[in-house]
Amino acid sequence: MAYPAPSPYPSAPGNGSYAPSPRKRGMKRIVFGALGILANLIGLVVMPLLASIVVAVFAVLNVDATSASGTTATIETSSSSMIFVYAPAGEAASASCEVTGSDVEWDASTSGMPVTVDGAAYESVGTVTVTSSQQVDVACQGVSDVAVGEMGFGSTLVGLVVGLLIPVLLGLVAIALLIWGIVARVRSSRP
Repeated sequence: MAYPAPSPYPSAPGNGSYAPSPRKRGMKRIVFGALGILANLIGLVVMPLLASIVVAVFAVLNVDATSASGTTATIETSSSSMIFVYAPAGEAASASCEVTGSDVEWDASTSGMPVTVDGAAYESVGTVTVTSSQQVDVACQGVSDVAVGEMGFGSTLVGLVVGLLIPVLLGLVAIALLIWGIVARVRSSRP
């Protein structure tokens, strides 16, 4: 019995031959886009907080203190800044300081943070927090010298902005990936 020669043209669907269904595309993009959006929701809360803490700790550890060459110091402050007051390491425990200025808050509980001023070891005896640009006077008793260093909140604000900017940009990429995957999936499922 002779069989007919196979046709060089593929047979059309519906005449008894098998035609594979069209491949559906875009599922990976949909999954990764959705996972990116979920991860980004967590990142929008955690990232700014983490970045602000890291930048604030780095700023506190790198305060540049200068000696007042005596037991009193006058500082011109900028708004929303924190001033660290230091005394020589051996005398820091006996320091008693008074701060004068408008809208200032003295906190002696931040004592003990070491710093080097002109080659000598100093320790923090407290911090002064101000809310407006002004002149602040610091007078300490029980010490031979006072050093002061200002830490502005600008660097912490930069850390907060960067911490917000990164998750927002990654969220936009995740949304674009999700939309691209949905469009590819819909186009591939059309006949």
